[in-house]
Amino acid sequence: METIKQVHGFTDPLSASQMRTQNPDLFDTRLPRMFPIHRHIYLYSTARRDFPKKHVYWKQGALLGCRKGERYVCCGSIPDPPQQLSVDPDRGGLRVDVEPRDEAGWRVAIDILNPNNPSLDPYINLNSQQSALYATGQNVDLIRFGLFPSLNNPPKEEEILRAEKARDDSYQKLVDEAFAEQASNPQGFRMWLRNNPDINTAMEALGITADWHTKAEIKAICPNCGDTIKAGVAYHTRANGRDCIIDATRAAKAGVKPEDKNEPQQKRPYHRRNTVAA
Repeated sequence: METIKQVHGFTDPLSASQMRTQNPDLFDTRLPRMFPIHRHIYLYSTARRDFPKKHVYWKQGALLGCRKGERYVCCGSIPDPPQQLSVDPDRGGLRVDVEPRDEAGWRVAIDILNPNNPSLDPYINLNSQQSALYATGQNVDLIRFGLFPSLNNPPKEEEILRAEKARDDSYQKLVDEAFAEQASNPQGFRMWLRNNPDINTAMEALGITADWHTKAEIKAICPNCGDTIKAGVAYHTRANGRDCIIDATRAAKAGVKPEDKNEPQQKRPYHRRNTVAA
């Protein structure tokens, strides 16, 4: 058998100029070399608001929450293996760094949603000692608000249910803490409310009311009369007592008819318009 003679090894390397001459594609920094993507890790949210996020592997801005009527929303995806541009100190320009481990993409997704989680289980329950050991910051766990990673697009029903349970459990815990704080420290309760803005979302999500909680309403401009109204209503009552109908079908289902409410000519003759015969 013919043996292969190694001319250049670690103890006898080629010079940099020879390497550039014989391997020009490896030194072309105009387009960084990319690695094949095997799969994507999707980030979903069942939360009721957006969350600003900065992460070395997340350049897509805020993690979006659900809007009215949405059960979940896809915030984006992470390519697996995860890749990022970095400065190439050897050749100049930029290069693409890739994490080769099989679980790298999944770990990156969990780290984006909860940097305090060192495991592959998004819902791991760390004890106090582990929490202190791996903590990187406070209030950084977004999984407890209903965000979750998934290999599926769309996500499976059991994944959504588990995220919703984690979200509702966190909301209930926050509401319980609010009432306990109100009872034990009424003087500082207003400060607690300012430091915990998610309490309003939690109260609305669970349908709980309190004298210190005001339900937020989205306002809009009526396309008919220009009044400021609650968004999404089918009709509203103006200051003069007359009903302004926006959606006749939905208003009729609610018992409001245009001929009875908008044009009450027989009951209120002073609203009758003068007409000129053609």
